[in-house]
Amino acid sequence: MIVRGKVTKQELKAIDYFADALLSPQLKQHIIINISFRKTDNHWGLTIIEDYNSKGKPREFILEIKKDLKKHERLMTIAHEMVHVKQYANMELNEQMNMWQGNYINSDIVPYMQQPWEIEAYNIGDNLYEEFMSEFNLERT
Repeated sequence: MIVRGKVTKQELKAIDYFADALLSPQLKQHIIINISFRKTDNHWGLTIIEDYNSKGKPREFILEIKKDLKKHERLMTIAHEMVHVKQYANMELNEQMNMWQGNYINSDIVPYMQQPWEIEAYNIGDNLYEEFMSEFNLERT
């Protein structure tokens, strides 16, 4: 996996940890993560498909993370967004966010917190964040 962008050593370690938990070793070696920290008011994080491989599968992603989050909030958001990377890379979720595991879901009607990809991202992302913090004995600051 290639990670581009200005990240701390801890954030890089977290991205790698989350990728190991979420992606097969084969898939992980083909993933590119471009991470950027931006000033935004409306969300903590966003995953954007940047590019596809020759077979039309998403392999390069932009993780846009809110710039002024606390350290633990950044890591929690990165964990959440890495679940979305897994969803896109495994083609569980399409770029338009209206096909989930082969089923049509109207994301304009289904509330954000009831969208199945968000339910999964919050559940798995929160668990991965907690595992990472415990494994490396990190404080939530």
